[in-house]
Amino acid sequence: MAEAGDRRLPPVSWVRGHLVPIAVLAVVVVGLVVLTVVAFGGSGNPPSNPVGSAAAGAQAASAATKGSKWLAGSEAKQLSAVNTDLARVMTAERAGSHGAAAKAAGARLAADATAALRGTMPPVEAATYKAALQDLEAAGTSAAGGHYGPKAKRLLAAGQAGLMKVTSAADMPVPAKTSAVPEPNGQ
Repeated sequence: MAEAGDRRLPPVSWVRGHLVPIAVLAVVVVGLVVLTVVAFGGSGNPPSNPVGSAAAGAQAASAATKGSKWLAGSEAKQLSAVNTDLARVMTAERAGSHGAAAKAAGARLAADATAALRGTMPPVEAATYKAALQDLEAAGTSAAGGHYGPKAKRLLAAGQAGLMKVTSAADMPVPAKTSAVPEPNGQ
């Protein structure tokens, strides 16, 4: 049994008490996924001698994931900037810092979310992406004004969850295409 002075939190309370560090970790993971896709996405040039038919060559030239072109373009830089700003705002909120630095981080988040909204939408989950950026824009504006209430926290969490959903969907492999023309001898 727990003694009177024991201050252990129940498992659910522990998660609630550590929500911001968990969220910051998730943002960092999403940022690393984006950077990995950008860094290792390849040159985008098809091989000079594709093996098989013209259809195989066309399939080899296509993107490996649903959003690889989107994640490799300037949109990745915008998404990375939004994730960085989101981490700064959440860190400031968690630390209880509501000074000039926290307000500046909120203003940067709002500005970067607005810029990302003006950019190209992802090929998958575009509505989710737009809603997430709008939530982050509102949260950044709120933080820039020094308002760190429950509404701002909800907007930050919703925006972060939306970005994670979009990057996850954009990073899904493209299903393999089957040949419309059967090969001779059933091969």
